[in-house]
Amino acid sequence: MNKIALSQIDFAPLHERVYAEVRQAIIAGKFEPGQKLASRKLAASLGTSDMPVRAAISRLTAEGGLVRMANGTFVVPVLGRQQFKEVMELRALLEGRATSLACGKIDREGLRRLHRHSRDLDGASKEEDIVAYLDANQKLKFTIYRYCESPTLITLIEMLWLRAGPALRFHLKVLKQITHISYHHQAIEALEQRQAKTAAGWIFRDIQEGMQSLLSVARFADDKTEAPAKE
Repeated sequence: MNKIALSQIDFAPLHERVYAEVRQAIIAGKFEPGQKLASRKLAASLGTSDMPVRAAISRLTAEGGLVRMANGTFVVPVLGRQQFKEVMELRALLEGRATSLACGKIDREGLRRLHRHSRDLDGASKEEDIVAYLDANQKLKFTIYRYCESPTLITLIEMLWLRAGPALRFHLKVLKQITHISYHHQAIEALEQRQAKTAAGWIFRDIQEGMQSLLSVARFADDKTEAPAKE
């Protein structure tokens, strides 16, 4: 009997799919800092039972994507100014490294995806659409990082995005001009020319300058208010 040439279907466990969905939502900034995540509401939104959602919340808390409060509720972390700065500086270092490692390994399909995300990023920037901008920015950057062939490095980057995503989404609502700070064209060009150091430098600069622009005007929860002038 001849063997039928069919590909096996990949059935990922439900708890893994739920975890991936909630994790991606946090990274994409779909939840605001300080927002409470209730397992029952999430389960209803996902169309699943409460158990896999609870498991996902537990894993995300261990990764720093959620914080358990004293009363047992789980919330999206609120980053102070220094915490945000540290997360973004680490992002710049690790993502620059991932870009350097990926250079020379990105195939034609990968480059096509990069150019597609680049066009989406330009469109979102022109329209000052923060949601679309963050989505295209994340897709473009992780398209690069997937080629670095370092699962450990990608995991570390994703953990930093878990912390940064909600904060970026929240603060960018009042800083639309940051959408014009982007060096993705230069990074893609350097990747096409296999200039690893140059490509890494553009990604590093993209993250650093965006961070500095945001820090210069955004208000953080731990910012001290000026005391009223004495008469």
